[in-house]
Amino acid sequence: MTYYISGQSGFIGQAITKYLRDKDQIVFGIAREQTIYHLRSLFWFNKPDYIIHLASYGNHSNQGNFIQMIEANIINTYNILEAASTYDYKTFYNFTTSSVLLKDQTKYSITKLCGEQLAGMYKNVVNVRPYSVYGPGEASHRFIPTVISRLNSGKEMVLDETAVHAWIYIEDLIKALFIAEETELGGLFVSNKYVVLLLERISGKRLKYTESKLRNYDCSDVPAPGICYTSLHNGLKRTYEYYTQRDNI
Repeated sequence: MTYYISGQSGFIGQAITKYLRDKDQIVFGIAREQTIYHLRSLFWFNKPDYIIHLASYGNHSNQGNFIQMIEANIINTYNILEAASTYDYKTFYNFTTSSVLLKDQTKYSITKLCGEQLAGMYKNVVNVRPYSVYGPGEASHRFIPTVISRLNSGKEMVLDETAVHAWIYIEDLIKALFIAEETELGGLFVSNKYVVLLLERISGKRLKYTESKLRNYDCSDVPAPGICYTSLHNGLKRTYEYYTQRDNI
């Protein structure tokens, strides 16, 4: 089967690409900000059986430009959907975000919700909502890699103890999507403080931090599917070992 993936260089994109190639699937990347014409030409090169649209903007703390959110999450999503509609693909996986379920929407979640609505206009499109995905290979500035780095270095960080997330291990996300055919991809809600306690137990170290409220939308008012093939403790242990070994090389 032939797969096309946008956002292939990201955390989830790299993991999915490896999973598919390990199963001898043909995988091509889709570069950002291409016109409908260029995308149709790309798909003509090898007809897509599956399209996985992961590319987005606005989910990181340093991505606050609303115009770029509109371009990446709405216009680029439309371009890929429209270009793909020319071809008889089996499934188009449109990755969105669990934030579209928040009571108080953010600029990012609003643009992703618009992308979901666009996707509903096309054939064989599935909206996939990942919650808080973690594991080896996640960007170093994200919460769990940051906690691991500060545990190992002894440096202090700012921590919102009460914020909660539905954590799902990266391998579980892939299994839930491609084997169980789930589209709501999240684990059990736990607080940042609980994650820190587990990592302290795994590392045998204590985290130095200043407690502060960082965001107003890290809350449990969104129902999570509770996918847990890998326990949070085991997933964090593997993640801790990965970053500790990587940083010691």
